[in-house]
Amino acid sequence: MMNTRVIAFATQKGGAGKSTIGTHVASALCYLYGYKVAMLDCDYPQNTLHAYRNHEQQLLQSDVAFQERLIKQGVTPYPIAISSVEKAVEAIDTLAEKEFDFILVDTPGTVNVVGLSELLERVDYIFLPMEPDMGTIASTMSYMHILGNFTHEQRPESNLAGFYAFWNKFLKAEKRTVYTKTAELFREKGYPLLNSRVESLVSIKDKRSTMFPMPEKELGKLGLGSLITEILELVLGKGAVTPSGKTINFTPTEFEQPAPAALETLDDNAN
Repeated sequence: MMNTRVIAFATQKGGAGKSTIGTHVASALCYLYGYKVAMLDCDYPQNTLHAYRNHEQQLLQSDVAFQERLIKQGVTPYPIAISSVEKAVEAIDTLAEKEFDFILVDTPGTVNVVGLSELLERVDYIFLPMEPDMGTIASTMSYMHILGNFTHEQRPESNLAGFYAFWNKFLKAEKRTVYTKTAELFREKGYPLLNSRVESLVSIKDKRSTMFPMPEKELGKLGLGSLITEILELVLGKGAVTPSGKTINFTPTEFEQPAPAALETLDDNAN
């Protein structure tokens, strides 16, 4: 039996997409890959995940097609629990007793919250969505500097095995220097940056659902499929097999090699 893995999505900047991406990841893990999943919403006062679920529960009461789709899918929607950050560790432990494969945690968009230190030590992996603008890049690096103090390597009592940034709202038309220079800077600082890049397309918000997965073809088009595979390979190991029979084998995409750069040289107009 697989041990429960606790994964958090975190940022210091609102609107970076952690709740949307967390929902897509949870739904794919549950409904496409067959894992037993739970989500924990600690993002007070927004509680975005809970709002997503409430909206869909209302649809279940009024939309026959929605009801029929859920019945046809034949999988009970994963639970979404709400907790304050202060009580998050207790909430995670309670969920873990139910032997979920994955618990995905939506953290608050600030580090100045009572109980956050304990929460960071309780999760196994943290993933940070990052947009191609200087403010988000600087904020992400600041958060990663903080996270470096909470790893198992630094604190033996901590569960935190690793933390990784990844590009969200990736724009193919954006100047490549923003991405390449940032990647080089991350290497210089020793901050891990995933290879996966999530596209900036409207459908990523329009098709998010806590009750249904986005089709695998669309996940792949958006870069979400690559992100999920890369996360699973980090957490479970290359070659792991999902309950649905899918073998985890992440294939990195070849990007141009960046030139050395400092954060100050990034394009101020990147957004």
